[in-house]
Amino acid sequence: MEIAGIKFGRGDIDGLLGIFVDNLSVFLVIISLNLYVVGMPAEIVFGRILPGAAIGLLVGNIYYAYMAKRLAQKEGRQDVTALPFGISIVFVIAYTMGILFPITKLTGDPVYAWKVSMVATIIGGILEILGAVIAVELRRFLPRAAMLGALAGIGIMFIAGGGIDDVFSNPYVGFPALAIILWAYLARGKMPWSLPGGLVALIVGTIIALAMGQTRIDASGVGFYAPIPWAFQITGQAFVESLKYLGIIIPVAVINFVVTLDNVESAAAAGDNYSVRETLVIDGIGSIVGALFGCSYPNTVFIGHPGYKRMGALMGYSLLNTILIIILAFFGLLSLISQAVPLAAVTPILIFVGLVMTEVAFKEVTADHMVASAAAIIPVVAELAKEQIDMALNALGIQVTPDIINKLQAAGVNYLGYFPLSQGTILISMFLGAIVAFMVSRELLKAGYISLVAALFSWLGIIHAPALKWGADPKLALAWLILAVILFGSHAAGAGQKGNVFS
Repeated sequence: MEIAGIKFGRGDIDGLLGIFVDNLSVFLVIISLNLYVVGMPAEIVFGRILPGAAIGLLVGNIYYAYMAKRLAQKEGRQDVTALPFGISIVFVIAYTMGILFPITKLTGDPVYAWKVSMVATIIGGILEILGAVIAVELRRFLPRAAMLGALAGIGIMFIAGGGIDDVFSNPYVGFPALAIILWAYLARGKMPWSLPGGLVALIVGTIIALAMGQTRIDASGVGFYAPIPWAFQITGQAFVESLKYLGIIIPVAVINFVVTLDNVESAAAAGDNYSVRETLVIDGIGSIVGALFGCSYPNTVFIGHPGYKRMGALMGYSLLNTILIIILAFFGLLSLISQAVPLAAVTPILIFVGLVMTEVAFKEVTADHMVASAAAIIPVVAELAKEQIDMALNALGIQVTPDIINKLQAAGVNYLGYFPLSQGTILISMFLGAIVAFMVSRELLKAGYISLVAALFSWLGIIHAPALKWGADPKLALAWLILAVILFGSHAAGAGQKGNVFS
């Protein structure tokens, strides 16, 4: 089927379910954090933030469907998959806990915090657009293993790993749903009446959960929430206040830039070669438009293109998802879905996406660079460990103090190592993966350049520190610098050449 030149196929239903689950999980986190952590009024969350986020999604996904159509026409094929687009859970946590929560705690005014976060999102979008200038050259320079390996870390640890616990904690729902997803998408098995595997998993899981009394149908939150350009409420004071949070805005913008870079590369590895420069501009515009309509969070190209392509999704799956999200956001239906559909029925789709992202990181690189993909996963493991420790301590009402850190260290929990790896993790993953790849390829000069950039980013606080600061982490900055000197010196001594004394 084709509508306005956009080709829709049966696989778009599968892809729709996959990306919808991803978007839905993010929206539910936005609702939970804003209502119960920040203390944001419900009318702001449901009436401004969510409709604004839906408008931002619409802008990006319309253009990405157009990009897919254009690529299909250019290459004369019909199996092009559009780039997935949405709000990253990483940015939701960063902006909520780094901007919305502290401003609310300081001023007692969550609405003012919302205005500041809108400005921060606009600034971040502008920075991402500016980053498009260097994107093409950077993509050519970085090894594919570094980019795909960094995504694999997120895919296997946070997307797949973050969902497998829901399956095993609720096995009566989770096991059937996971079995259906693995059979339909990995084994490519047939479903009854040729239904999409994701739809079957959701239906089966929801029926089981409702029958067991785990979930319920509650329409109390249903209403109409019209999208309105709330930018006129941004005051000069909110703009000035947002500048104080550049230490969060800039690192998030850099990470957003890198994530988009990596995801365009993963799409290319799956067979769809998109313009990274054009993609970054659309990401930025989507973030800015969403913020003008009330959204507090930036948009980005989502992880998972190869997984959606494996499902058979074409140009329209993400656009269909946007239409569905708009209906849910404008009519307050997100709360109804969150109460009726159990997580254990939802997360198997995310597990599949995470598995495919990891597969691509090893399948689409040269054999000698597989080790670089593996190296890029390691920092994400440390980030997950650090987050689990923080959540456990928070649940017990324990603050992370030097004394607590000492006790953790004494018990063999290396919090002092996990913490710097959890700050700017995807950048650290890329640095580590790139250095390993360049060393394996005996390109020591390039490895030295990566180490030098890592040293600069450490000093500025873009990585290894919670916020920008001159001299943010001098110890790790010096360590990266020493590594750069060793690599430059080794290159000068001819260590990268075959047959020399170092070979």
